[in-house]
Amino acid sequence: MATRKAAARTAAKPAAKKKPKRVTQASAPAPEDPPAKARKRRKQDDAPAARLFERSAKPDAFDARDILFRPNISVTPKAEMIPVMGLTVKHQGETSACTGFALSTVVEYLLRKSERDSRPAISPYMLYSMARRYDEFPGSVDDSGSSLRGALKGWFRHGACAQGLFPTIDMPPAAKRPEDDWWLDAVKRPLGAYYRIDTRSIVEMHAALNEVGILYASAGCHDGWDDGHGVTPQDDEPTPVTRPFWVIPTTGQDMAMQGHAFVIVGYTQDGFLIQNSWGEEWGTHGMAVLTYDDWLRNAMDCWVVQLGVVTHEHERIANSISLRTEGQKVTLAAGKVLRDRELTPFIVNVGNNGKLSNSGAFRTTQDDLRAIVDVHMGAARERWNLKDKPMDVCVYAHGGLVGENDAAEAAAEWIPLLYDNQIFPVFLMWETDFISTVKNIIRDAASNVPRTTGGIGERLERWWNQRLERWLARPGTVIWGEMKQNAEAMSEPAINGGEEAAMILLYKHFKTHVARGRVRLHIVGHSAGAIVASHFVKRLTADGGELESLSLMAPAVTMKTFQDLVVPHLGSRVKRYQQFHLSDRAEEDDPTCGPYRRSLLYLVSESFEGGTTTPMLGMERYFREAAIPCDAVHVSPAGSPSATARVAPVASSTHGGFDNDKGTQQQVIAFIKR
Repeated sequence: MATRKAAARTAAKPAAKKKPKRVTQASAPAPEDPPAKARKRRKQDDAPAARLFERSAKPDAFDARDILFRPNISVTPKAEMIPVMGLTVKHQGETSACTGFALSTVVEYLLRKSERDSRPAISPYMLYSMARRYDEFPGSVDDSGSSLRGALKGWFRHGACAQGLFPTIDMPPAAKRPEDDWWLDAVKRPLGAYYRIDTRSIVEMHAALNEVGILYASAGCHDGWDDGHGVTPQDDEPTPVTRPFWVIPTTGQDMAMQGHAFVIVGYTQDGFLIQNSWGEEWGTHGMAVLTYDDWLRNAMDCWVVQLGVVTHEHERIANSISLRTEGQKVTLAAGKVLRDRELTPFIVNVGNNGKLSNSGAFRTTQDDLRAIVDVHMGAARERWNLKDKPMDVCVYAHGGLVGENDAAEAAAEWIPLLYDNQIFPVFLMWETDFISTVKNIIRDAASNVPRTTGGIGERLERWWNQRLERWLARPGTVIWGEMKQNAEAMSEPAINGGEEAAMILLYKHFKTHVARGRVRLHIVGHSAGAIVASHFVKRLTADGGELESLSLMAPAVTMKTFQDLVVPHLGSRVKRYQQFHLSDRAEEDDPTCGPYRRSLLYLVSESFEGGTTTPMLGMERYFREAAIPCDAVHVSPAGSPSATARVAPVASSTHGGFDNDKGTQQQVIAFIKR
């Protein structure tokens, strides 16, 4: 795209009715800083024909966490502000990526102003792709627009990459060299601070422009904007000073409905000077004046932002194709944002339908699954000098209790732990935050269940628990049933050529390596992760595959499901099996479920399986009677360690405590490496 380095001294006044393309000169004081010289305009051979441009920016949802901009009182605003730095005028074509195009212009401006890069070219498509994954609005992440906050979240968490590494709206595949990888390149351009500006405060917008020089904005876009196409002839050369800026006509401004994102780069006495992403033929070489009245009537959102500092840690991450190590240990960034992006390649995020999730902090695509095997597993094989020796690969399925943040904390513990022991980690993230829902319905039920005024003791506590179990049976069965369906769906075959389930896609990438003896596949499941593991075993064995080992911690799967799906294959297709569970006394004393004074497994067993007592695999009282073929059984808490013990004893005293219990972790590692 051509670059405009010319800037006019003044803005044109609105044109007469029905003649929006007419521009007239208006007198105004000269700017304090002289405008830059015009750069010769390059011909645009691929500019789209005249059309009504896409309007697809969404308004930001209310978020009380937004930090509001407060002007620096020491900065006196200029009478008018005409930009002296020419920026590339972009063309979004027929895409809905205006938020990405506008934000890429902001990034380029800040990079040039800070002298970090004299000729930056930032990918608008990468920023738009990240915006869609963080959008506050339900639905797909296809090309249907996004919000400004979604784009800023994407930049904050993932950075901004060079245009050449992410040149189209389609996400590029993962590269095998850091210098070719858009994901790693983006780390080098972090977002620092970002502040929301009250769109009703023209004064604060003026102040922010004088402090930073550019604003990221969106507004309702009426038909007057379309009149800007063709105002600048294609063969017209930009001329400084003599050409005024075209003013967006206000006819029909009350009909503005659809949103559009753009940047504000200055102001005059008539309005804000904006730069659009509809090509140089629109407005005055891609720029126009948006009157203050028009803005106040149709404004949606406005943000002022600043670059973050590129630290040595940013640089080290950008140059590391896989996990970083110091000596023989994985090292992760201390900050959550950088840490999460280091973990991301080893996380498979699954949505509620059992398919790969395309939204959130840990979005997973099919190419990400390919990269796990082709890029990261290959790097680990080389780092561990395995050559053609078998590699242990462990798929870890966390429990259904946790949300995304807690799942990320579990990933930050298990991924380095496995990797340090030369076990290649794949962390299956299917966060449901089930425990929050359970606690809420227990709390509601507890407030409605009448309590006696009798004496205290075990008998009264049993009565109280039974009353809650009956009260919770209906809502609990619905919620628990949905989670079981999600777990089962991960291994369900596609229907009528539809999208494959996440676990099936994942296994397809490992299948050849397993068959050739280059990979030994292991699964570790915690709580409801045992449901995921059980259904995967069914699908795996039906395909002729096998597991080297299966380790389940406090498995929240019914005894019948496990006996039907897994037990027939123990010792054959599932070569080794070990189980961890609480003692029955510990189950009775588990405080996890708040007002309900027993463990989650008791609640599921007595209430959430249709209100009928249902044996659960992870409960000692039922496991003892089932005679499950098992290579190792660990009942927790196991007591004090002996002086000769090689590993710490399992010591979890709650259902949710196994995943970060050191003794449990050591037993899992030892079992895998046996």
